[in-house]
Parts: sequence; structure tokens; C-alpha cells
Amino acid sequence: MKKVADVMTHDVITVKPGASIHDAARLLVDHGVSGLPVVDDDGAVVGVLSEGDLIVRQKPRRQPPWWELFFRDGERLARDYQKAVGTTVAEVMSRKILYVSPEAPIAWAAALLDRHRIRRLPVLDKGRLVGIVSRGDLVKALAAAPGARTALSDAELVAEMKDRMDREAWISNRGILVEARRGTLTLWGMVESDAERAALETMARALPGCRAVDNQTIVRSRVVARYGSA
Repeated sequence: MKKVADVMTHDVITVKPGASIHDAARLLVDHGVSGLPVVDDDGAVVGVLSEGDLIVRQKPRRQPPWWELFFRDGERLARDYQKAVGTTVAEVMSRKILYVSPEAPIAWAAALLDRHRIRRLPVLDKGRLVGIVSRGDLVKALAAAPGARTALSDAELVAEMKDRMDREAWISNRGILVEARRGTLTLWGMVESDAERAALETMARALPGCRAVDNQTIVRSRVVARYGSA
């Protein structure tokens, strides 16, 4: 399994906390990146500056009424003000740092990028910046991966399909029957939705050695509508 260290970018463009917003924006444009790790004089990552941190400054700033302090945290309002009118990177950067280890599997990095809807992650080793991994890096890794995988036998296909189904929380029926014959996987059983039925077929097709899928699963609501709950 590939690790983050295998796909990350080693030459990272960084910015100092005291740099001006203008200089930071110029770095983003000149290097064609969407975010910059903010690194102090000791080499420690103290924040991240993204396009989003700069774009928010272009929005018209609304002056909150005095009574809003009763419903919103004053400290949060102060931070929002600083982010909107600050002139240095330290004033507008995001201080919550999401990062990944170089030894982490790339699937972990992909999950973080997707869950938090971000484009890149700093790679830290013992607190030090050693690289950055982006969505683009993961796509390149996918493109470089060998297309052919060792085909599983019929018995192995059945065992692997059952194992994968056991690991997925969205599967409503743990009694789905699986049979393989000359690389064709047949699925039987009741499911709760068309989405679940389609996802099961996708799971089967992704198995190395699966030549075709005969999806005989049935959506429960259609059976009830046709024959009744009894």
C-alpha cells in the first residue's frame, strides 16, 4: 500500500506569518497553488493560508448590531473582524492545522481531504514540514498505478465480496447471497434502495477477476408494493 511519502510534493512553497497579504496572494498566483503552509522562523507550521482566507476579504463586511453580542461569541466576532481587515498573513490565516504523517496510507490522506473539503494537506514529521499532499498528487498516483491486478478465483471472489460487504455500514441485509461461476458474480437478496443495489454491483465489479455481475437483488419497497407487507 502506498504511503503519503510516496506521492507527496517535497518542494513546498511556504510563507511567513509576518508577510503581507499582497505578497502571499502573489505567491499563490505565481506558483499556481491554492494554499500555503505558514512557517515561523524555527520551521514550525503555525497555520495555513488558503484562497478562501483571501476571498472572504472581498465580501462586503456587515457591521453587526450591538445586540448580536448576546447571541454570538464576542471572541469569534473579533477574530472575524481581524480576518476581514488584517494586512498580514498571521492575521488572516487559519490556525487550525490539519496535517498528515508521511507514513500514513494515501487512503487516509484522501479521506481527510474529502471530509474537510480541502485541496491539500501539510505533511509533518515530528512537527516539521517535510512535504505537502494534494488532490492532484493522489490523482497522479492513481494514474500511475498498474491497471492489471491478479485475478481472483471463483472461491476467492465470493470470499472477498463477503468480506467487503461485512465492512460496509450501508448494507442493510447481511444475508445477501453471493455465487461466482467463471468470473461472473451473482447476487441474491433483499435491499432497501436502488442506491444500495447499485453500490453492491459496483463493489462486485471492482473485484479483480470479476468478468460480469448478475445482480438479482430486489428493492424491498417494490416487493411490498406488489405483494403487500404480509
